Amino acid sequence: MIWVVEILGAAMENARGELDGLWSEHERRRVTRLCAVLTGDPAAADDLAQETLLEAWRVRHRLVDPSGASAWLDAVARNVCHRWRVGQARRSAHELCAERPTELVGASEAHDELAEVLEREELVELLERALALLPPETREVLVSRYLEELMPQQIAQRLSVSPEAVTMRLVRGRARLRELLETELADEPLARAWVDRHGVGWRSTRLICPSCGRSSTSFRRDPRAGVVELRCEHCEPTGVAASWRLDNPVLASRLAGAERPSTVVGRMTAWAQGWWPVAIGAGHTACTRCGRDVALAPYTRDEPLDPRTRRGWHATCAACGEGLSTSLLGYALGCPETQELRTRRPRAHAARTREVTYGGSRALLVGVRDDSSGEGVDVVFDDRTTRPLAVVRTS
Repeated sequence: MIWVVEILGAAMENARGELDGLWSEHERRRVTRLCAVLTGDPAAADDLAQETLLEAWRVRHRLVDPSGASAWLDAVARNVCHRWRVGQARRSAHELCAERPTELVGASEAHDELAEVLEREELVELLERALALLPPETREVLVSRYLEELMPQQIAQRLSVSPEAVTMRLVRGRARLRELLETELADEPLARAWVDRHGVGWRSTRLICPSCGRSSTSFRRDPRAGVVELRCEHCEPTGVAASWRLDNPVLASRLAGAERPSTVVGRMTAWAQGWWPVAIGAGHTACTRCGRDVALAPYTRDEPLDPRTRRGWHATCAACGEGLSTSLLGYALGCPETQELRTRRPRAHAARTREVTYGGSRALLVGVRDDSSGEGVDVVFDDRTTRPLAVVRTS
């Protein structure tokens, strides 16, 4: 073991003086003790300390602040010990399979995708950049959990917060880290494997699709494309159910700071509740981008779709080209009565559009129903003008 220290110490003679202590015999003994604690295997600690020193020498250019050299070396040791533990676990699993193959046929191991990425040495630098973009308190719990392998209770004691707070930070931190890998850092060569597996920014949510009533909604916030989007893997696996542009001043002000899908949907639904009825009633509104007056007009798409999505309203600015639109279903889903129903009955979903007579004229009934209770809300639209006429609760 001493030869590693001697070789590295000699190689550092012309390096910065602040780093000389990293390859001293005293530092080697300290790293050895740390490796023994991290792995629980004193017999392997010497070899792991040697590997840590070699690894630190190889990536020494990453040390920006020499005053924090010891802490940086500890982080290298944690990574080395983590890879060693993963390797040990895999070898044990292979040996167990060899001893009892029939007991393990068809067994599957649940992997945390974030942990899989952390195990890949070639992504360490990319992850360091991604972690640097997170709030300090979020970064600290992720590093404590996945690099130091502390349990939430231990992290809570260290940070003087509740275990529930730690768990919440971990959940949000993993989600934000995945989002960074899939959006802002997606063009990095080292992130392409992740992006190829998951698509740019799309991730599953717990939101229930209002069209089909299934828990199959995906969400992405892609700053590169400048959009926040939702889609249902069942209804529109390759399409988009809702899209909001981040460069639109009015929309951006409401999307600012909204990272959770439920927050995004809640804010945009609240905005739509106030914007579309007023604009449709007046027949015109101010452009959400340039502020010029824009006329509203009904639209009908050529696709052979249900009228609830084939027909709707749009406002397109002739000056700047900004356009917003809502289908009949989108309008119906934004009604306060529908929102109240879906708050109580989350699986309430769109019913097929019906043609009815309302006030002596032909009308379209766009409804939302809860299958279990039979409760529903119908929005009546004039078939000729597409104007909303009434909102009716049903049971």
